Amino acid sequence: MASADTTHLLESLASAGGEAELFTASSDSLEVSFAAGKVKGAMAREVSGLGVRALREGKLGFVGCRDLSPEGLSRLEGNVAGSLAVGDPSELEFPGPSQPERASDELELYDPATAALETGDLLAAGQEVLGALQAEFPETVFDLTVRRSVGKVGLSNTRGHAHEDGYTVFSLSVEANKTEDEDVFMDWASVSSTSRERAEPERVVEQLRQRLTWGREIVDFKPGRYPVLFTPSGSLLLWSPLLQALSGKTVMLGTSPLREKVGQQVVSPRIQLLDDGLLTGALGSSAFDDEGIPRRTRSLIEDGVLRGFVHSLETAQSCGHEPTGNGERGGATARPEPGFSNVLVRGGEQSWRELLGSIEYGVLCHRVMGMGQGNTLPGTFSNPLDLAFLIEGGEVKGRIKDASIAGNVYELLADERLGGLSQEVEPVGGSAFLPWLRIEDVNLVGKNQAG
Repeated sequence: MASADTTHLLESLASAGGEAELFTASSDSLEVSFAAGKVKGAMAREVSGLGVRALREGKLGFVGCRDLSPEGLSRLEGNVAGSLAVGDPSELEFPGPSQPERASDELELYDPATAALETGDLLAAGQEVLGALQAEFPETVFDLTVRRSVGKVGLSNTRGHAHEDGYTVFSLSVEANKTEDEDVFMDWASVSSTSRERAEPERVVEQLRQRLTWGREIVDFKPGRYPVLFTPSGSLLLWSPLLQALSGKTVMLGTSPLREKVGQQVVSPRIQLLDDGLLTGALGSSAFDDEGIPRRTRSLIEDGVLRGFVHSLETAQSCGHEPTGNGERGGATARPEPGFSNVLVRGGEQSWRELLGSIEYGVLCHRVMGMGQGNTLPGTFSNPLDLAFLIEGGEVKGRIKDASIAGNVYELLADERLGGLSQEVEPVGGSAFLPWLRIEDVNLVGKNQAG
């Protein structure tokens, strides 16, 4: 899997004593963009890099580089020695050879047809989506980006582990902007997957068409405590603090409110939350994580009961837990951190339209401002609504403005407040799969209103 130069580098690091690991990543991407419905341009980009971790005499060193020439690798080897001299104390152990639960080809991470897409293909895909939207909403300005990427990631270490995965990604995103007098109505939608076919760009059209239609009229809203129906994207307001608390990093730092609650009921028994690194065709799937641990399908919350956390090698060791196959890197030159592969929340028994139809008066929330800002770990939030709609008589009546939403996710996801999860589970951001959520008795504050 490695070039002769990187193989020599690993052998050289091993001969100096201790253990070492090489992580390589390369990708080439092709992108076509549209501004205000017109072709703006095309761009091609290639990126590659190498990350090295070394263990020697109880210290851990890390160095990353983009220059993979023989000269660059020679300099990197010297930098590794310098990093070890000031490295953090560590008893980390790199994994040896192991068999994954599912091989890479079974996961359909690489699609030859997507890899073969050229500028003209991306242009056509973008024009098809724009044509459908512009025909129905001529007063709205649309910007669009469509991209395909082809890449490889690989890992080898001195304990004998070696793997390499090829992958493809197709993504399409659209931003809609309608400005009328002092009102600016903005929305966006995107799809991404390991293949053009799985990405389903028509989803973007369907989602934007629905929300642009709902939002044509601004309506008055009475502040109070009402049911809220969260779209899958909107539900991230509730899931994000929970996912933070499930990270091995917050457990290691002692800041997770769930760190001592394994085996306890933490949310409604109707909630099933999994980390699934073995979903076919999903962006977060792979045979191994970025540290060489086999991916798995793990239930983190089962029937509302906390079953575990996601860990990298470092956080697992620190917390006295087993590695979970969740070592993630933000690129070749980044250190591994605990992260999620694919987050899956199982759906419920009603369709999202049935959940909507059951609300006499309430709000449909798609997006808030400032999500994730401040200390969200305790689960408490208070955010202005960025894109939300009034529900009256089981129907969406129009867009609301100048309102805020507040609450605590652990209280709102408790059984007495969870009004329902939709049967539909939709992709959000390529590696999360979430249902619509109905939550009861949510505090909604209007402009110049006290909470």
